[in-house]
Amino acid sequence: MLLKAAWVLPVSGPPIRRGAVHIDGARIAAVGPAATLRAGGAPAVDLGDALLTPGLVNPHTHLELTCYAGQLAPGPFWEWLLDLIALRAAPGQVEREQAGVRDGAWQSLRAGVTCVGDISRRNINWPVLKGIPIRKVCFVELLTLADHPPCNLAELRAAVTSVEQDGLLTVGVSPHTPYTVPADQIRAALQLADELGRPWCTHWVETREEVAFLRGDEQALPPLMRSLLAQCGIRSPRCAPVELLERCSAGVRPGALAHYNYPEPGDAERLAAAGHVVMYCPRAHRFFRHAPHPYRDLMRAGVTIAIGTDSAASNEALSILEELRFLRQQTPGPPPPAKLLEMATVNAARALGLHEQIGTLEPGKQADVAAFACPPDVTDPVAALIDRAPTPVGVWVAGQRVV
Repeated sequence: MLLKAAWVLPVSGPPIRRGAVHIDGARIAAVGPAATLRAGGAPAVDLGDALLTPGLVNPHTHLELTCYAGQLAPGPFWEWLLDLIALRAAPGQVEREQAGVRDGAWQSLRAGVTCVGDISRRNINWPVLKGIPIRKVCFVELLTLADHPPCNLAELRAAVTSVEQDGLLTVGVSPHTPYTVPADQIRAALQLADELGRPWCTHWVETREEVAFLRGDEQALPPLMRSLLAQCGIRSPRCAPVELLERCSAGVRPGALAHYNYPEPGDAERLAAAGHVVMYCPRAHRFFRHAPHPYRDLMRAGVTIAIGTDSAASNEALSILEELRFLRQQTPGPPPPAKLLEMATVNAARALGLHEQIGTLEPGKQADVAAFACPPDVTDPVAALIDRAPTPVGVWVAGQRVV
């Protein structure tokens, strides 16, 4: 199949005017000017005034929380968390949240997102996502103080090995946070991911209270959290958050850090040296009324920044393009459009360990592609895409049209 469009945005190179992408089976065979590409007897699809991009990647989301969209008011993280816990405790949680997974996955596809990094508290996402034609890394979450497994390393290993992987489904490992999982268990979880050759991610430095707790102030967290930690015997490690991260991740492959909202001096350089990716969720960041995110400082130090959505319970929608538009139009000093698109494609793929398979339009990569309508007189197609944030006119995953 030969997809032709007014513009092709490979991400790995400059935009191609009147370009085309040749898809052979599940992979990209060639990318270039439409006039020079030949697809043999393969059918040609002329999309007209459209932009072709790599499928967008959402590296950090909680699709199971889609069922709570619009039910929680914007405000401080800890207040939101207590309200969320109450919502989740209602009868029928598993069925309700699995329906949320399904709904969130299709919302993502209809927004041009062809791959998600999805975290599930009780490992309930993968049986639903397995039947949906979206690429996914299903992260199994370890939460020591939870009422349901996985709560320890044995349960985590059992849950990870239960996931039935396939060409579109990869299992990942996610120790929840450094204040809900003891350091030795975080380290063991990351070693498990390394042993199995799977990606890992964790929430890190999301709130100021977390930073204070890690440094030794055990009264910094809210009363309910302090009570839960006491029941589980979790104590402050009494060290800098980045030092704890280095201890836990020593000797394993780099991973992805959700949020990293409150770094301390010197953190950026240490994260860059380690090769970790920071996943910034702009509209969720605003939802929780955090201080401005330091992603520009992290980028200047060499840290790879990827853009995610967090959940629909802390965001307006699961559209990655809307995240980019928000960054470009409503925050000061945003990166140039081409850099923003990298943050939602190849950088996000790197956060999931999939950058050699997806994230750019290049021969040999998986044919995950999105097509968006654009005005005929566009001269800066990347800026036009982000500023308009349109819904796609076509989405392909592994060469198959799914939207």
